[in-house]
Amino acid sequence: MKTVHAAICGILFLALLVSPGRAVSDILSLPIAGDAYIEEAHATLILPKKPGSVTGDVAIRSGIMMNDEVTLVQGVVSNSPSGSYCNDGGEKWCSFAYISTLDKFNSKTQIWEQSTYVDGKLSSTVASSRGQVGIAFYLTILCADGSACAEHPEHSWTNVSVVLNKADRNFGRRKELKFNATGGNMTSSDGKTWKIDDIKVPAQKAN
Repeated sequence: MKTVHAAICGILFLALLVSPGRAVSDILSLPIAGDAYIEEAHATLILPKKPGSVTGDVAIRSGIMMNDEVTLVQGVVSNSPSGSYCNDGGEKWCSFAYISTLDKFNSKTQIWEQSTYVDGKLSSTVASSRGQVGIAFYLTILCADGSACAEHPEHSWTNVSVVLNKADRNFGRRKELKFNATGGNMTSSDGKTWKIDDIKVPAQKAN
């Protein structure tokens, strides 16, 4: 069931990309520059209780934009009473209280491999986007119903890291942290593997 949920969420977000009624707020944006690209990212989302007023299609995600500027490799957690992917009428988050997502580019197969963990247990794996490379990393809140969603509750990200294919000492300087989020200091010892401090996101609606 959880593997099916991961596939549905991927389809959902691609639909959101072309939906005129969506509301999307990129909390953290990390674009690459030059000939470096993203080959791996890890992020752990710590979820609160479900939205207090359960309306609309509320989602939180981490993702890597591919170089075709259309495809996103991502992990999504959502709550939707009208079309809940967990078939529970919006009673719980899909995927519950704690999510860790690892996106990694396999240089031998040229395929992105995504693994999603719930409370430390592997829940799904997906392989996709052959031959593409990552050009930006995002942490985002979104609403598929425009302004009709409940407020996204306060939440936080931890154990966030991004690995480049080659060193880029200026990668951290291109970070954008918006919408009153705090934390997110970036450090790297070699310019290739970047660690990002915990990020706290206050309650708000997606724009």
